[in-house]
Amino acid sequence: MYSAERRRDILRLIQENSSVSVDVLAARFAVSPSSIRRDLNELGRQGLVQRTYGGAMVASGSSSEPPFDVRVISHHEEKERIGQAAAALVRPGDTVFIDGGTTTHCMVSYLTPLPSERSNGSAERGEEKGGRGGAVSPHERITVVTYGLNIVQRLLDQEEMTVVLIGGILHPPTQTFGGVFASASLEAFNLRFDKAFMAASGISAEAGITNAGFEEIPIKRWAIRNARQTILLADSSKVGAISAGVIAPIEQLQRLITTHEAPAQEIEALRQRGVLVDLV
Repeated sequence: MYSAERRRDILRLIQENSSVSVDVLAARFAVSPSSIRRDLNELGRQGLVQRTYGGAMVASGSSSEPPFDVRVISHHEEKERIGQAAAALVRPGDTVFIDGGTTTHCMVSYLTPLPSERSNGSAERGEEKGGRGGAVSPHERITVVTYGLNIVQRLLDQEEMTVVLIGGILHPPTQTFGGVFASASLEAFNLRFDKAFMAASGISAEAGITNAGFEEIPIKRWAIRNARQTILLADSSKVGAISAGVIAPIEQLQRLITTHEAPAQEIEALRQRGVLVDLV
């Protein structure tokens, strides 16, 4: 394992366990304690952890999430299942908002433009001739609006979709755009969405939808306000979790897609509050 990969895994372990010791990490990764100390010192230099005697802990006062390349490997199998289920909800002609994040990142892989059921006959004939099922007509074209650089990158080859990027100042840890330029874009265009596919750091019946990073919250709130249906994509670790930044109360969420690993008591509480919960 390369040192960069090991540091990503070390950071994930610290985020999950609050603190770790050098000896435990050395045994876990089968490397010398001095190698682990160098890893922790580098993570500490970047402000991602706080060094302690004999180990490290979560950086105090940090309100931001771990870097994107760390989060994308966490609960990856769950995120793939959630992403596939979310993509299946998109219909021909929909205008959808896709939030920045690692779970929505997985959704995009399954998002392919398909002709509507009204043209199934011609689609099948196209497939028999080796085609992709016929061209997508203008009224069937899916429009994706996002502020996620990672989302746009995964849609570059989808010529039959319309992709709208909300520009602004790039925030590398989350691979999203924000700031005053993004705010100006939102005010200039009164976009409406059939569905908003959202990401968050936590979801609970008590606190609603919350986020560790504050930078993205204004755009998330804007998307929810302008969507006919808000759908949250969250792996099991987010269910029942509460972060510092409040995105929206639970009443503004119509649907949650998570996995069977999520806490059953919290799932029941969300359903009691009127949220449709899909377990995949």
